[in-house]
Amino acid sequence: MASRRLARVPQKVIHRHRIGDRAFRRVSELAFVRGKPKAILRWINIAGVRTPIYAELDASRLKRVANVRSVTYRYEGETGDPADEGLVRAPSPN
Repeated sequence: MASRRLARVPQKVIHRHRIGDRAFRRVSELAFVRGKPKAILRWINIAGVRTPIYAELDASRLKRVANVRSVTYRYEGETGDPADEGLVRAPSPN
């Protein structure tokens, strides 16, 4: 019975996440899409359909936490917010 409960618990990933100039430690859901790991940062609702916003992860930097029953991973890299990508920052006034 315990294995059934464990299968229903979503996998988690602990990672450093950057938004703008700030970086902090964050826990996100972990999903594998076509065998590639993704950190789900948030969910948005588009016309009644829940859609994930995720960050790409490098599989070689993803390590499982050393507990036999754990569904938690640690990412040894830094993720960025997709909303920040492609933005041009205004120069700071000097």
